[in-house]
Amino acid sequence: MKISVENLTLNVKGLPATIDHELQRYIATRCGIKASDVLGYRILKRSIDARHKPDLKLIYSLVATIKDGAEAVYPLVPAPAEMDNGTPNFECKNGLLNPVVIGSGPAGLFCALILAQAGCRPVILERGKDVDSRHEDIDDFYSTRKLNEESNFLFGEGGAGTWSDGKLYTRVRDGRIGYILDTFIKFGAPREIGYFSHPHIGSDKLPLLISAIRDEIIALGGEFKWSTRADTILVKGNVCKGVVLANGETLEAPAVVSACGHSARKFILNLVNAGVKSSLKGFQVGCRIEHPQEFINQLRYGMRKAPPALGSAEYSFASKPNANGSIAGATTFCMCPGGELIPATSDSGQLCTNGMSNSDRDGFFANAAIVTAQDLSQFRTPAEAFAFLDMLEKKTFEAGGGDYTCPAQTAEDFMRGTAGELPDDGSYGLGLRKFRVDSLLPEASKRAIRRAIKHIDNVVPGYIDNGVVVGLETRVSSPVRFDRDPETQETSVANFYAIGEGAGMAGYAGGIMSSAVDGIRIAEAMLRK
Repeated sequence: MKISVENLTLNVKGLPATIDHELQRYIATRCGIKASDVLGYRILKRSIDARHKPDLKLIYSLVATIKDGAEAVYPLVPAPAEMDNGTPNFECKNGLLNPVVIGSGPAGLFCALILAQAGCRPVILERGKDVDSRHEDIDDFYSTRKLNEESNFLFGEGGAGTWSDGKLYTRVRDGRIGYILDTFIKFGAPREIGYFSHPHIGSDKLPLLISAIRDEIIALGGEFKWSTRADTILVKGNVCKGVVLANGETLEAPAVVSACGHSARKFILNLVNAGVKSSLKGFQVGCRIEHPQEFINQLRYGMRKAPPALGSAEYSFASKPNANGSIAGATTFCMCPGGELIPATSDSGQLCTNGMSNSDRDGFFANAAIVTAQDLSQFRTPAEAFAFLDMLEKKTFEAGGGDYTCPAQTAEDFMRGTAGELPDDGSYGLGLRKFRVDSLLPEASKRAIRRAIKHIDNVVPGYIDNGVVVGLETRVSSPVRFDRDPETQETSVANFYAIGEGAGMAGYAGGIMSSAVDGIRIAEAMLRK
């Protein structure tokens, strides 16, 4: 017999890190049955009640399986029928064979997986290398400070999300999310991602997961071509006939999917020049701010050491525009508890910061981006928007000394517009150089971020005193969106599909889940065309 157990509440104090796997006796107590009568359970949701710090509570919603005929002190609520997890329709109605998918980030990977499961034998073009070779190139970059422009933190198997903490939280509401989570679990992700309110996988586990999905696609007849960069698409009579590669070769295909990611700026502009209809869209610019993780734990939990059952604390803040609209709002983004700062760049002579965390999130520092939207009226074309971002990244690189050292200043100095001394330690592996990060930002962005930091400090005293600002963060989202037909999901060029963040389509702030959802959505459209 399956029953529903809602709002099972446990005091966090003294709970082990493994508590999710040890709930039988708590379920039994709640239902008034013997522990031996609880045969198993499935957690639907787990959340933290931190309203009365440091008295923290875990709240569970779950379905428990109990012995038939178990005698209960309290009435038992039968569990509702299992809902569909959003499994896609794998039926191919048009004989689609060997479509090309450009890029192996979450959008491209899940698009290719669905196409492979439908028997379409997709060909995946990846400008970077497989995830193991990519890891070697990243290690070499840290050792030599020589960037491989095709294999780095942004380009290669798994895309930019591979080294980014593997956050799976999204504000997008779509039934396909259940299928994506189940797929990740099937290929090795921890089961906790299915019920945590803010799930993550960790950058140490994501590579193994990604390679397992790749192996599945290959087993189903798919093919991966590494170190193969697409230059543009082959268009005849407004119909996409294939891909033109950077080496000049042409690869014909019945349909082409671009899942290039928003860092593939040259390729995106080539698509615009090829006649694919596009428009400018909102995008953000900002910087990273780093704090000791103990400070964030104190902020969220009321204690400096995170309880084992909870792990390192995270946060999210936003500031609204001022009353007359002269200063824009700003928001924290991609917060990495127990994480580290990384050089997320794919262009020599340019630098952008990002954050990542491993699965345990046990690092000494926490970091987050603070970003604000840019005024689109200052740009006439996608090329101008990308040139603006390139300019900011070149300034950041030069401010760090031209060797991928990153410019930084204390949050106090950022607020004052000065460049004083930095703390002795930090998580950025290539080192920090004191510099006025505030001077690198556009004036409007600087005002918005200063106001946001002041707002956070008013809510959380010490946010300024304990923070270090590291800059800049310029690869939050794409300034370009490719138009898609609402019925066929094609772009203005027939048989050509643009998906994920590189198409400006991931939704909200982007990320792994929204990109994967978009990849599945377009695969389904291709199969039913």
